[in-house]
Amino acid sequence: MPWSRPSRGLNLDHLFHIPTLSLCLSAACITVSVFVTLLWNEDRADRALAFWTLGFWAGCVGLALLSLRDVAPPIVALGFGNAFSLWSLGLVWLGCLAFDRRQLRFSFLKAFACGGIWLICFELWPRFAVDLNMRIVVCSVLFFISSFMVTVAIWQGYRHDPLPARRLAIFAFGGHALVYLIRTPMPLLEPVTLSGGFGPNWFGLIMFIYFVQGLVGVLAIFAMVYERTLRAHKLASEIDFLTAVPNRRAFLLAVERSRQRPDESGAGAVLALVDADHFKAINDTHGHAAGDAALVALATFLSGRLPKGGVFGRLGGEEFGIYLPARQVAADPDLLERLRMGVGTLDIRHADMALPVTISLGAVRLASGDVDLSMALAAADRALYASKEAGRDRLSWAEQPGAEPPTAQLHALSQQLAGDTRGKERPAA
Repeated sequence: MPWSRPSRGLNLDHLFHIPTLSLCLSAACITVSVFVTLLWNEDRADRALAFWTLGFWAGCVGLALLSLRDVAPPIVALGFGNAFSLWSLGLVWLGCLAFDRRQLRFSFLKAFACGGIWLICFELWPRFAVDLNMRIVVCSVLFFISSFMVTVAIWQGYRHDPLPARRLAIFAFGGHALVYLIRTPMPLLEPVTLSGGFGPNWFGLIMFIYFVQGLVGVLAIFAMVYERTLRAHKLASEIDFLTAVPNRRAFLLAVERSRQRPDESGAGAVLALVDADHFKAINDTHGHAAGDAALVALATFLSGRLPKGGVFGRLGGEEFGIYLPARQVAADPDLLERLRMGVGTLDIRHADMALPVTISLGAVRLASGDVDLSMALAAADRALYASKEAGRDRLSWAEQPGAEPPTAQLHALSQQLAGDTRGKERPAA
């Protein structure tokens, strides 16, 4: 018998084996569910993780039931199998709402509606239960609706909390919805018949795409949780716990970032230290809770009255820092003095007791270009000490080498910056 060379052509009809794809999808779903469960176990108060955990396990149950289609009753394997898969997406949707702390009052009905509709069709529509292509069309519509709901929820969250991982989640679940939308008319164009675990090429390809999209969607959810946790830890390390304003480290970093901007590094910027007068007396007389209330009121007042571009932070104890770029100083040369007078008029109360508070300030005008912040802080501290020595409740200035004099030159600097659109530096006096 003559030898014939085997064909090297790819048999696309046997490229996607449906049972094998279902097995891989089931294994991936179980693995992901275990990891999400462990993550939720670390923070059981997190409702988003709770919904996502239930959702992924519901998906596992759905896939397990669908794999029993040849041995279990149709209502069990196909009816509840697809219903649990739809409920899985509904629970993922609830998790997205909870992740953004949105109201869930009537959301449970929406989350389980698609799975309920599927079961009603399967139980009350005899033709539906035996017609594979009709089931594919209805199933595609219901899965499109569920995936679209998840995509919209993630998009709405992205608008006010633009975590980078949300874009990946939108791509995954949006693509999932799009593929189901494309699949809806396909059985009408090429009806599905399964033979030996193989179906039409488009059917197997779409199942493979589901597998990839499912993994990408889960990774995106993990990334969303990680990014928010990382941001929370970062904020906790940069925000003062009592006053909710930047701490010393965050304040200095913000000043450095401001100085690195080309339009913010000119001469005339101001660095000031603010200290609450007789703060120890408030603690000794009224207690530390009263002192905390005074600090919170002071931080709220000062931070709320700085112009855009100004930097404020608590440097430690009753001491705060203020940084004003040159243009903000030129636009409002008397801002620090008005802040001092405004604090004196505050009506701060604790346990029905009035807490009169005044502040002393020490400020230094910075030269253009690179500035040694430690030296600038030392100069501002000397000015603050001068305010304390002079009787408190006042603003004192310290000069730094190469810096503008801070008194009558302020209004001249304002006029210069307004007239010089090219931003030329004024030579140091």
